[in-house]
Amino acid sequence: MPSGRYSVRGRGGDVVGTEDFRCAPGPMGWRYVSEIERGEPTLHRETVDVVVDASWRIVRTRIETGSHATLLEARGDSLEGVRDGQKVEMAWGPEMHLDYLSPAFNAITAQRLEGTSEIDVLFLEPVTVEPVPMRQRYELIRRESVETPTGTFLAARWRYTALATDWSSDLWVADDVVVRYDRAFELISYEPGASGPFPTPP
Repeated sequence: MPSGRYSVRGRGGDVVGTEDFRCAPGPMGWRYVSEIERGEPTLHRETVDVVVDASWRIVRTRIETGSHATLLEARGDSLEGVRDGQKVEMAWGPEMHLDYLSPAFNAITAQRLEGTSEIDVLFLEPVTVEPVPMRQRYELIRRESVETPTGTFLAARWRYTALATDWSSDLWVADDVVVRYDRAFELISYEPGASGPFPTPP
C-alpha cells in the first residue's frame, strides 16, 4: 500500500498545509484515503476518501472539510448523495470526471486517459464542496524520469489546464501516484509498500 505526504501550496505559491495519504488496489478497483491540513482560507482539516472501479471510474467519494461534507455515488446517468445533509443529484455519465484539490483525482483521470484530451469535469469547490461543471485539458507530454524529494521516478508527464481560467501546471504520474505536481503539491515523504511505484536506483 503506497503511502506518503504532500506539502500543499496555496494560491500565492506558498506552502499552506500537508496531505497524508495511502492508496491501494481493492475489491472494487482502487481506493485513496487522505487526511489534509490546510491554512487556506482558514486553518482546517479535511478527509478525502475516493473509490474507483477497475476502469478507474468513480464509484464513491466522501469529502469532509470541517464546515462542509459530501458523499457521492455514481449511479448510471447520475451522481447522487448528500451535501451538508441535503440530497443532491447531478447529471453524470461514463465519460465524465470528478475533481477536487487532492492529487488523487489527477491520478484517477490520468489512468483513464490514453493521450491528450479535453474532458467534462464536475469540480468540487475547495472547502464548500459545491459542485461546479467545468472543462479541463490534459496533454500527455512524454514518459520521463523526474526528480522529487523522495527519489527519482519514471513517470508520465502531463500538462493540466483549467480551460475557464487558463491555470496550467505540469504533473508527473508514476503508476497510481502523483509524484510531482508543480505549483500545487510536492511529495515530501513516501513509502511504496508492496504495490506502489519504486524510485529508480541511483
